[in-house]
Amino acid sequence: MASAPREVLEDLAATAFVKSSSLFRGLDPESLHDLLQLAQVIDHQAGELVSGERDETFLLILEGSASARAGGGEFARLERGATFGEARVLGAGRPSALVALTDATVVTFPASMISALSGRFPRMHKLLEAVQAAREKEADAKLPG
Repeated sequence: MASAPREVLEDLAATAFVKSSSLFRGLDPESLHDLLQLAQVIDHQAGELVSGERDETFLLILEGSASARAGGGEFARLERGATFGEARVLGAGRPSALVALTDATVVTFPASMISALSGRFPRMHKLLEAVQAAREKEADAKLPG
């Protein structure tokens, strides 16, 4: 069972990890602070659904590994530092879910906040587009039809 969400700002290691993410490095201090105020840390056990197809979150894996799934099949394995939810942020791509393969800790952000930030920070937007394109290509290669 997933742990109760806790604020990232209450966890120094999680805060430092978010700040060090290549996706967020280009944010100005005010935007980064706003992002951190809305971020939450959640622990999941192996086998648990971390994020469903209809969720409106964007995730950063802090610890563990997870399986990105669509149409009942796995198309990517994600490890520490990987993000999930680019399609939700960009409004493109297939609906997908994330399942913990090991005990996993994730940092969650509202997808709408990441979308707004990506509109203000072109580098961030380009990184999200690149990850989304790579995931779609991987899904096309691994999933039927």
